Amino acid sequence: MTSATLHSTNVSGVEQTSVGDALYGMATATHRLMLALWAAAIHRPKAVMLALTAFQEAEELCAMADNLLRTDPNFAQDLYSAADRRELSNRF
Repeated sequence: MTSATLHSTNVSGVEQTSVGDALYGMATATHRLMLALWAAAIHRPKAVMLALTAFQEAEELCAMADNLLRTDPNFAQDLYSAADRRELSNRF
């Protein structure tokens, strides 16, 4: 007659925890979840940006072009042209 014996081994390397440890971990996770939900509930949306005028948009394009003039002069010229077109499109 043969017999089979089951030996419990910790193959995964994870330490076995007690029920108390598991409950403490769950309580900690629940606390963190509640804090995150509370923070999300009281979060206020940012103010809506007002639409810029054509002149303001052209000024921003020129400022970007000024920053790029030394590193990429061709792209900077394209931005200057786009700024001119944007400003002129509002005049007519």
